Amino acid sequence: MPRIKIDGISIHYEIHGEGFPLILIRGFGSNADHWYCQVPAFSKRFRTVVFDNRGIGRSDKPGGLYSIADMSEDTVGLMDALNIECAHVLGISMGGMIAQEVALRNPSRVNGLVLACTHCGGSHTIRSRKETAEIFSRFASTGSPEDGTKMAGCLFTQKTIRERPEIVSRYREVSSRFPVEPDVLSRQLQAIYGHETWKRLHEIKNPTLIITGGDDVLIPPENSRTLAERISGAKLEVISGCGHQLILEEDEVFNNRVIEFLTAVSL
Repeated sequence: MPRIKIDGISIHYEIHGEGFPLILIRGFGSNADHWYCQVPAFSKRFRTVVFDNRGIGRSDKPGGLYSIADMSEDTVGLMDALNIECAHVLGISMGGMIAQEVALRNPSRVNGLVLACTHCGGSHTIRSRKETAEIFSRFASTGSPEDGTKMAGCLFTQKTIRERPEIVSRYREVSSRFPVEPDVLSRQLQAIYGHETWKRLHEIKNPTLIITGGDDVLIPPENSRTLAERISGAKLEVISGCGHQLILEEDEVFNNRVIEFLTAVSL
């Protein structure tokens, strides 16, 4: 398993395929393995890099507080270590927050930017409903399998849970390989709470695709509309009939939209 030391932290990473680099950044509690529906498609066109965020999976678990800014620096540090001067950057959920910071702090390192199911943070965030927020917070506190089961309703539509249970089952199986310690979930949650880019989003000049599920109850699609309004020239795609894990519920649609966008803006 390849690991690279970045500012004293060993980060697990994988590289799939050849071509222009594409960095994929996963979200809360998830790791490189969760890109199982994307890597086969993206690696046919791009040199696709996936990795475990600090504290997650096979990467080191440093103490102290985590921040979105810290994790953005981890991402750029990984690019440096792999001699990647410029890449497409795609982040989902918390990974989308990290991707925003990468583009804001290191604009020349980003070609195409894809922000999936994410928000700008702060007072301009459209919050989830109370019951959804409570389930999410409880899972962040315990990380227990029982609370993880309840989390499925925050991540997938009820139709998917009812009619395509194999999608949820596979997600749970992949998640079970590297259970996340509650203290790491808590640190990630605090990082999310500290995220705020609304005032700076106009500084992003990179070609940007913003994509979300029309039925996302965890990070409602209105958040993506806010991002699209604040980032000049951004393209907004709302995929109907899917929730927060649209990359698994409608993987072919998602993958095709991303590939089409990134192919058009590739250097």
